[in-house]
Formats: sequence, C-alpha cells, structure tokens
Amino acid sequence: MTSIFTGFLFIFLDFTLNLGQVRLELIPDFIGYIIMLNGLRGMSGESRAFIKARPFAVFMAFYTGIVWLFDLLGSAVSYGPLSFILGIVSIIISFYISGKIVAGVMEMEQHYYADFNGKSLNTAFIVLVITGILSYLLLLVPALAVICLLVSFVAAICFLVAFNRSKNSYNNLVVP
Repeated sequence: MTSIFTGFLFIFLDFTLNLGQVRLELIPDFIGYIIMLNGLRGMSGESRAFIKARPFAVFMAFYTGIVWLFDLLGSAVSYGPLSFILGIVSIIISFYISGKIVAGVMEMEQHYYADFNGKSLNTAFIVLVITGILSYLLLLVPALAVICLLVSFVAAICFLVAFNRSKNSYNNLVVP
C-alpha cells in the first residue's frame, strides 16, 4: 500500500514550471503511475479491484509520460481544444483507477473484518471526483474555475490523508 500512496503523491501533487511554451512538471505523473503499478502488483492478492486497476495504470504511465515529453518540448501548446478533451479523458481514467483502489481497500475491510478507513476514504474520493469534474466544467468561467481548483487541491490533500490512514491501518494489522 505504501507504493500506491507514493504513486498518489506524485499524481495528485503537481509542481510545474512554465518557461514560455515549455512546461516542466517537477513531479511527473508517469513516475507516480509506475510506482503505483508496483504497489498494485503487490496488493493484487488482496483484492481483484487492484488487478482491474493495473491495465489502466499502465496506460496512464505511458500516456502521462508522452504528455510530459511533449510539454518539455513545448509542442503540447499547439493542440488547442484537443488538449481539453484529452485532459477530460485523462481525469476520467485517473478517477477510475482511484475508485478501484478505494474499492480494493473496502473489500479488504470485509476480508479482514477490520477498519482500514474505507468509509472516510470513499467520502474523500467522492468529493475529489465532484471537485475535479467541476474544475473542468467551470474553465469557461475563470473566477469560478480558480475557486474550484483550490477546492479540488484541498480535496486531493484530504484524499491523500485518508489514503495514508488506510495504508497505516492496513500495515499495522497485516504487514509484520
């Protein structure tokens, strides 16, 4: 679970330098997905949900790696509306992966008859999805988009905190 958490950190926390047309993401998402894949592989015996998330995480590792390279070369700026559509597809797949991981945590709670913070994690996930969707929908209204992006950032932090609690509860119970 630690690798999944570390992957989430890389994916949800973005620090970017914009240098003209060149955009340098300091914590690349593709590295987060690669780390997450290692965690999903290790947790695959605990829940089928982790297995179902893996092919999507592989896709996202390649996709975000290509986007990172295009951003670095400054060529991503020229895609216009296609960037918006690809961004929506990317966030949907990212939410799917996160949802499967949350489902896996909740399945493990039933299997071990233990509390791995699944309910709070699921609530944080729902808030994350809602704010993420609203952030994209409100891009047409810049003032509202900024507010929603800030709320979305807080929701991502809350999700990370909830997942960290889940990870720690699991590690304290299961990992020797």
